[in-house]
Amino acid sequence: MSILQQRDRAAVQRRLDTGLRRDVRVSLYTRADGGLFVPGRECRGCGPTQELLEELSDMSRRFRLNVVDFYKNREEAEELGVKRIPATVVDTGGKGTLSFYGLPAGFELAALLDSITDVSRGRGPLAVATRRRLKALKEDVHIQVFVTATCQYSPAVGRIAHAMALESPKVRADVIEVQGFSDLAALHRVQAVPKTVVNDRVEFTGAVSEDALLQGVLKAVGSAEAVDVELSTVSQQMTPLR
Repeated sequence: MSILQQRDRAAVQRRLDTGLRRDVRVSLYTRADGGLFVPGRECRGCGPTQELLEELSDMSRRFRLNVVDFYKNREEAEELGVKRIPATVVDTGGKGTLSFYGLPAGFELAALLDSITDVSRGRGPLAVATRRRLKALKEDVHIQVFVTATCQYSPAVGRIAHAMALESPKVRADVIEVQGFSDLAALHRVQAVPKTVVNDRVEFTGAVSEDALLQGVLKAVGSAEAVDVELSTVSQQMTPLR
């Protein structure tokens, strides 16, 4: 059974055909037990996520899907910071770590395709000044962007975070679908999306600009270049959780 609706398939096909300039390796960390119930290893999103990524892989020879059993490859997953499943990790060729947690549906499918396209091109939509500052990072940065499939404001923030990981091996950017990871959402007190957390120290709720997120990164690593960011102009660009 197809995950993509028929009306969406043609649009996705066009994006893959025109956007992928070179091969992109996408690894799905999942549970490979045939869907059997295993106490402590529940993963409702694993099956649908694998089906969706397999559909995308079938659409383009440049989309190289690698399905990994999370429980048999814990050490490999740990090196990438993968602690939960399903986790979709896009190979950046030695740059930062770019991941999506959960089923990339709705607005988030388009966002994931944008990030994969950026990887295939070797560069995301960041300003030169932003790239320069990211390349100068001396400390590790972990960006978490909490999203939902129905939030129109989330994709842009997730793409910026992923683009930052594409610029620096010091950056790990995770886009996390809230419904599949309610424990993380509770831990970070997510009441609306997008919510962005940097190194568990700096938090933004609502859509943020590239410069605002960059300043959050600099503040999280204690950079003297960091300045306070006024977020009042974007505070309404969010979707409350029900």
